[in-house]
Amino acid sequence: MPSQPPQLPDRFSLGPWRVDASRDEVVGHGQVHKLQPRAMRLLSVLARAGGEVVLADELLDAVWPGLVVTPSSLYDAVAQLRKVLGPDHIVTVTRKGYRLLMPVAPVTNGALAPASVPSGPPVLAVASPAAARAEEPRLGPRSVAVLPFVMRGLPESLSFLSESLTGALIAELSRQPGLAVVALGTMLTFGQRHPPPQKLATDLGVRYIVDGQLEQRGETLHVAVQVVDGQRGTQTWADELALPATAWHAAAQGVVGRLARALRFELNDLASQDAVMLASDAEVQARALAAQAWVQLFARAQTPDTNQRAARLARSSVALAPELSQGWMCLAYADWRAGHYRWSDEPRDEQLARALAEAERAVALDPRDPDGHYVLSLTARSYRGQRQRSDEALRHCLRLSSSYAPAYGLLAQSSNRHGRHDEARAYCQKAFDLSPLEPLRVIWHFARAEASLATGDPLSALEEAQRGMAVNPDYAQVYLAGAAAAWRLGSVELAHEWVAKLRQHPAFCSLEAVRLTLVRTFDPSCVPQLEHLLDTLREAGLPAQSAPVT
Repeated sequence: MPSQPPQLPDRFSLGPWRVDASRDEVVGHGQVHKLQPRAMRLLSVLARAGGEVVLADELLDAVWPGLVVTPSSLYDAVAQLRKVLGPDHIVTVTRKGYRLLMPVAPVTNGALAPASVPSGPPVLAVASPAAARAEEPRLGPRSVAVLPFVMRGLPESLSFLSESLTGALIAELSRQPGLAVVALGTMLTFGQRHPPPQKLATDLGVRYIVDGQLEQRGETLHVAVQVVDGQRGTQTWADELALPATAWHAAAQGVVGRLARALRFELNDLASQDAVMLASDAEVQARALAAQAWVQLFARAQTPDTNQRAARLARSSVALAPELSQGWMCLAYADWRAGHYRWSDEPRDEQLARALAEAERAVALDPRDPDGHYVLSLTARSYRGQRQRSDEALRHCLRLSSSYAPAYGLLAQSSNRHGRHDEARAYCQKAFDLSPLEPLRVIWHFARAEASLATGDPLSALEEAQRGMAVNPDYAQVYLAGAAAAWRLGSVELAHEWVAKLRQHPAFCSLEAVRLTLVRTFDPSCVPQLEHLLDTLREAGLPAQSAPVT
């Protein structure tokens, strides 16, 4: 460990934070965080090092003296500290250890002593190290502050809605991996009078400001939200939705979920655009690469090209920071897609097995990330047909984030393949309510079409299939439902057109390929449902065995 003063008082400051090691408390931004004793001991060891690297073995010896523990215990303690202090203030030095990038100062008689600034290179290298420190928001590039919703024309009986929606949105955003969110207590101090966004962003040390408005017009409550880039002072995103004023209590969760999902798309995309080229620290660069992979997988149409880009970014991320869960999650999702849809030459089961192992690693590294449980569900169902494990992963995903729309969409598919088609429709509606513009919604259109086919309503199935094709014409699975529905309705030419589309996709180019791709996802009692679909596709001209048409 670097040579430093051997002791640090129990009370000291870390940048804007006040630390009381004797009480295991970190105070800042209007909130008190209670740390686990070992996490506090870890923080104290890093603070004493004055910004120098502390080797992982030395941290294990200092924080867990006399105990035999695995490196995962250290990862968990670092993750807890990052959740409180922000993701970018404890830096991983690959194959060595960790260093703290925050000025440390003892607190003497309630006053702060002169701060000692950690040595070493800055996290971001922009034009120069000094410029990087000046431009980097204190809470990191994916940091956000949510102002209280401004109320216009609301009756006194609904005056609580501003605080309620603001608090719920902050809570939901705080559960999104990679986002640093200023606590509710601090934000409520601004009330209905909001300072200029750029000044507020500077004062709070964040990159983005979320500003919302509630307005009642007759019997309708309008909710408008915008995101402002605090560095540039420009609006980067806006959304507006309306709901009956009398039904606010039933719709509030949906409003918050929809906004949180859309904000995560936007903030991940904005924050990762330039960070890879600018980052000089391996972990910061890895996080930016993982965020870019996330955008390709969740915020772009599902195609072989977007999947290949995501896989490349995710592999680079895990190579730089093997303990970063988001990198492994993105790699697992990309590998699952490549194996499930036959987008690579690797044997299917080998690729799906690797995807499952990568998903399990992601969940082990960060059990609180809903994305990891979502991808674990996909891989478990496709590789081993572990339907029970898959459904439990989805439900755990929703326990972590009740607004996680893709999980409802995947539960809809599972319900269909257990013969519960009304339940599937309800899950699809929930997904659409939460994220109506989600690129993954093509899957939900397919689930609706599948439910309609199974219950003898080919017209509704055709309409849903066409809606799905409009969202993502490259999503091959939706043509299964479309071709079957068209054939059952007597639209022979349309059915043949969509069968020709299916023959271009390796996972659906023949009856054998369709069966292999889907059979593990069906409950054994519902396999006749799949066979009925295959019989229709056979009549519509899909061959029993065939190489894909190129």
